[in-house]
Amino acid sequence: MNSDRIKALIKLLETGQDQYTPLLKEELARAVRTNPDEVARVMTEDGNSSAPQTILRALEEICWEDLTAQFAAWSAKINPELEEGLALLAKFTSPTATLADLTHSVDEMALSLRPAVLNATDVREIVRACSHYIFTVRGFAVLPSVSDVRALSFPQFLRTGKGSVLCMACLYHTLGARYGLDTEILDVAGRILLAVKDEARNDAFIVDVSDGGKILPRENCKDYAVARGLAWRESLLTPLSSRGVVRRFIANMIFMSRKLHDERPLVYLRGYLDTLTR
Repeated sequence: MNSDRIKALIKLLETGQDQYTPLLKEELARAVRTNPDEVARVMTEDGNSSAPQTILRALEEICWEDLTAQFAAWSAKINPELEEGLALLAKFTSPTATLADLTHSVDEMALSLRPAVLNATDVREIVRACSHYIFTVRGFAVLPSVSDVRALSFPQFLRTGKGSVLCMACLYHTLGARYGLDTEILDVAGRILLAVKDEARNDAFIVDVSDGGKILPRENCKDYAVARGLAWRESLLTPLSSRGVVRRFIANMIFMSRKLHDERPLVYLRGYLDTLTR
């Protein structure tokens, strides 16, 4: 569908004639699915930079409905890729977000990081190089609290450099994967950490992604759990699967929507969560 037809659809939807709205939404949905880049261009070009709320809501609902099937297809894979799951999550707040855009952003960061990583002699040095690049060179930071669902979007985090600790853990995981790091995201008594395997030493170590990438002794996790009133057990170090990471994001989005008294997205978010826990 070309830009003129997309503009015409948007104009017709702006008129608010209820009898035609379902048909027009179906046509716009087809455009979003087949040519998301063109829809995004039309929505942001001069004259459409502040699209009417009715159009934005229509785009959201089209995307939210489509995501149910997309999450089901992603979760049904034997070993679904985390980046693909993060791209699907991004569509919830930005309907025209794509996996290609997300991957390109991380690839560019990996290329920029390459000179520092080439000088690393072991896994710990690679992690330290990543941490220096993320926190010092690029100025990324974990927000102490998040008050906007968009701050839970990984592509948004890559653009702004500010977001949740779960976004930061995903950045380490996706960036490190491009240099052969074997990393896993942990949820230790509610604390998001990163486990990194060091095959040369037949060992693994823990990285605090919210504190400048500090490498922690294993005992730190135990002390933290005990301080939270939990009996220590090794199962607390069980890594989150890619499905588990995406479920955690969705649960956070549900919490945020409730906090903001935004009821409209909740039915969709609960549906995604149910799909990923079957």
